[in-house]
Amino acid sequence: MAGRATTVGVIGGGSWGTALAIHCARRGHDTVVWARGAATVEAINSRHENTEYLKGHPCPPSLRASNDLAEVITRSELLLMVVPTQYIIHTLGEAAKLLQPHQILVSCSKGISLDSLETVAELLEERVVPPEFRPRLAYLSGPSFAAEVAAGLPTAVTVAAKDEELAARVQALLSTPRFRCYRSTDVVGVELGGALKNVLAIACGISDGMGFGNNSRAALITRGLYEITKLAVARGAHPLTMSGLAGMGDLVLTCTGDLSRNRTVGLRLGRGERLEDIQASMGGAVAEGVPTAVAIRRLASKMGVEVPIMEGIHAVIHLGANAQKVVTDVMSRELKAEVAPDIIRGVLASSSGSGSVHGSYASLPGAGAEASTAAAAAAPHGDSAVATSSSTSLGPAGLPPKPPKQVQLAATAAASGNGVTAGEGAGAARSPEDGERWRLLAAAATGAAAAAVVVWVLGRWRHA
Repeated sequence: MAGRATTVGVIGGGSWGTALAIHCARRGHDTVVWARGAATVEAINSRHENTEYLKGHPCPPSLRASNDLAEVITRSELLLMVVPTQYIIHTLGEAAKLLQPHQILVSCSKGISLDSLETVAELLEERVVPPEFRPRLAYLSGPSFAAEVAAGLPTAVTVAAKDEELAARVQALLSTPRFRCYRSTDVVGVELGGALKNVLAIACGISDGMGFGNNSRAALITRGLYEITKLAVARGAHPLTMSGLAGMGDLVLTCTGDLSRNRTVGLRLGRGERLEDIQASMGGAVAEGVPTAVAIRRLASKMGVEVPIMEGIHAVIHLGANAQKVVTDVMSRELKAEVAPDIIRGVLASSSGSGSVHGSYASLPGAGAEASTAAAAAAPHGDSAVATSSSTSLGPAGLPPKPPKQVQLAATAAASGNGVTAGEGAGAARSPEDGERWRLLAAAATGAAAAAVVVWVLGRWRHA
């Protein structure tokens, strides 16, 4: 099935579902979109446009709409589920029993269940699809405004599946020169990156609506990404996923783009409108960040992860807290290192596991599951002394050269926290596992630096 035209069913006739249906039809797939509303179905079939949710973007004549969910499921080899998270179980329900072993179901929804704190993947696997169908699940996420995909503007996203071969098949079926898919096996990271960023988009909108400026937005994005990474890693995600399309990419787009529903809600809140009035005026469109703010607060509390920015956003959105006071409270907390020392020590001191990037996070000491978040944060900078070894030669064959100054700082912190002197650390031969950790930290530091540059450039561009 990979690469060739096939039958596609899109479950969900909102803006994103319609945009994906338009894309698939243009790609040459025989595509039908399921929509609940009769008016939406009629508009797509007769006027070739979803005038309710994606006005101004014509649908290919070959695209058809239906309100018969069973028909859409049974006719399609590839199914794209584009339903708000809180309605997945209600929408699929009994219809999921119609799924056949040859089909693939790709979730294109982003969010966390309010009731159970489950991700979409957990909902589908545990409560929706038959057990034998679980290996046929994939997940699509990344920076992708519906209107721009419908318009055919260049877009890049991530497709995740536990089976890389399945991810590659979906990747081939959906990719075009205007819609490039990358693949991943980190389902947890891709899912949580897409879900958690919506809350920060509301925060950035509130900040912009109150006139807090570019500095505030950059701080929210950067420190918010740190909090997202801590939560995601605590749930089993790989930290570097948070510096990719499903993490940083989606976060930057949603926090700065004028087409973002979540940012728009924040803008209006920042200008003094009531949440109830904003939601009533959205014509049925859903800003997932509103319910997700509740879920994140509960999830962080359950897992013992400190997320002061997310806590503050929840207070503003759902408790009516004064945004100015919340900002003051967050900015007035106890001063601390940008990356907690125990997290740095945990990442660098871990020598157990398989030596692979994924395996090295299985048993980090000190901070438990949260310890590995250092890999998604900027390299630390502070008062620690840099290791003074003058050796600049390569290590054993195949190992990378001595890491840059910022990473040496982290190594010094790790050594001092584990009873090893800087001189001993510099003189000892490094194992392949050590080399893997150096590469991981260097890549993570580069990603964090890139995030800061992107935020700065976007701020300058918006006011050019």
